[in-house]
Amino acid sequence: MVGVVVTVACVGVLAASLGVAAATDLRCRIIPNGCSAAAALSGLVRAVVVALCGGGVLPLARVLAGGTVVLAVMLAASALSSRLGRGPGVGGGDVKLLSAVGVWAGPVGGLLAVGLSCLVGVIGWLVVAPRARGRPPAIPLGPAIAAASLAVVLATPPVASTL
Repeated sequence: MVGVVVTVACVGVLAASLGVAAATDLRCRIIPNGCSAAAALSGLVRAVVVALCGGGVLPLARVLAGGTVVLAVMLAASALSSRLGRGPGVGGGDVKLLSAVGVWAGPVGGLLAVGLSCLVGVIGWLVVAPRARGRPPAIPLGPAIAAASLAVVLATPPVASTL
């Protein structure tokens, strides 16, 4: 029973963190570090609770693998987008927030969240770009990350059979 209560509370923290990140990114073009930290910490707490409730070490390994794999992919994407584009490319806040989602969803789910976030972001850009004059606008990814990540996390079981 305690595990369920803690898990629900952790999902609430994740949802609130993603909501604040999305709203702040829309308004100020920044994702606060506190949102990423709260999301990652709540995922870690949830994994510890699942491990203590009989899940073994798999939830903890999944947290580490998910955060690390997504961080590596997003750092590479950020570096590549900075070199190829004229703008800032993928921002550090996007990198950190998606890495926190990797803590929640594991490596496979984390990469799925990255792909869905990009897809939702591109769709948003396609809607906004035709209305822009001159250079197409950069699109804040926070809302796309929030929507895609919540969908992936809610569809991902706490303990997967594979990393």
